[in-house]
Amino acid sequence: MKKVILVSGLILMSSLLIGCGQKEVKKEDGVSLTMVFVPASEKAQSNEFESLLKIVEKITGYAIKNIDVSDYNAAVEAMRAGRADMAWFGAKTYIKAAEIANAEAFAAGVKKGDKDAGYQVHFIVPKGSPITQFTKAQLQGKGLALNHIGSTSGDLVPRFELSKIGMDTTNKEHFKFVQYAGSHDAAIMTVVNQHADFAGVSSRNYDARVKDGTLDANAVTIIHSAYVTPPPLAYRKDLPEEVKKNIKKAVLEAHKHGTIGGYGGEMEKYISVEDKDFEELREMNRIMESK
Repeated sequence: MKKVILVSGLILMSSLLIGCGQKEVKKEDGVSLTMVFVPASEKAQSNEFESLLKIVEKITGYAIKNIDVSDYNAAVEAMRAGRADMAWFGAKTYIKAAEIANAEAFAAGVKKGDKDAGYQVHFIVPKGSPITQFTKAQLQGKGLALNHIGSTSGDLVPRFELSKIGMDTTNKEHFKFVQYAGSHDAAIMTVVNQHADFAGVSSRNYDARVKDGTLDANAVTIIHSAYVTPPPLAYRKDLPEEVKKNIKKAVLEAHKHGTIGGYGGEMEKYISVEDKDFEELREMNRIMESK
């Protein structure tokens, strides 16, 4: 059996043009792929996708090796350097990966019970907090916890929402402190333990921690929520078209073959997304970078 490996930025041998056409990539070609995950949780992010990837491997015959990294920039760098052929990115991280790492979004997960692939950023305060409204008057001078610079629901969207009420996380007069906790889970617990007055966190992590018992929903209050563009699965644009087609088809059909997971737990299904679906978020990012 001929073995074709995708590592270190090398293109599949089967992508070489032969005559006027491209050789079809089949299961028996033994394709191996590497996949990277942004660190949105205290738990290994690849674990949430394990059931999905096993089904994709079974359908396509491809082998997929997981790579966990410590931060959002490292996930982009892994694809830019050719160490990763596929990725699960946050939406903001994807925008950067599309710009500098040749990434192409192709699917996003619809969480079980949800109507679409989007989710929310929740602003939470400790139960009994004097903060009851998402207003500058109540939030000014308070301590804020966020996830990680580069996070969509733990950095960009919270900062954008705060800017709409006249608050700037770089303005020391607006906040007692702004702390990046390193993950959504850590930001949540910072509020629970009253080490911060409020936090902006992903609803996917919030719901997952309530479900697994890590978070008692009665320990916090949600004072504001805002929509977040779905975090996509992406692959390198320069993968052979047949490989990309097979991967995407397997991901979109995976729910027909068993229970599938993803960011935040069990997924209903995965839906097709394209790069143009991230234009609104790109504009949000441009606005925040111009401030």
